[in-house]
Amino acid sequence: MKFKIIVLVLISVILFSYGKALSWNYPKDGRFKQLPPHRDSWFYTDQRWDIKAPDKWQHFTGIYISQKILSKSYNKYLSGAILLSLGILKEWEDAYREGWSARDIFVDILGITSATFDNHKYKVLCLYDQEKITLNLYLSLNF
Repeated sequence: MKFKIIVLVLISVILFSYGKALSWNYPKDGRFKQLPPHRDSWFYTDQRWDIKAPDKWQHFTGIYISQKILSKSYNKYLSGAILLSLGILKEWEDAYREGWSARDIFVDILGITSATFDNHKYKVLCLYDQEKITLNLYLSLNF
């Protein structure tokens, strides 16, 4: 019961944040379009967000943490499918604004895959500094 309350609170925070983001987001223009690669930076940091972090890192980390939480209550493949569907729906919404991003969907899939298949032997995490985003593979070596 306690875990389900935490999940509901998390979903409420996400929906509130999404609603807040829509208030300053690009207006819908009625055209479905893809964000061109030259405007879809891997390291874009939007200064309007409260969290000052690269866009693709936010996608990876948000999906990674959500998959870890949801897979405690649901089958890990079902929770991954739910999260990927939500990511695609979010990009569908973006398509009528600034344009959908293939890179966002790619990073969402990386986050789901990393969270689904990590274990005590290895882990893939997405990190960033002031200049770059990196995917890091951590291996546990037993001697």
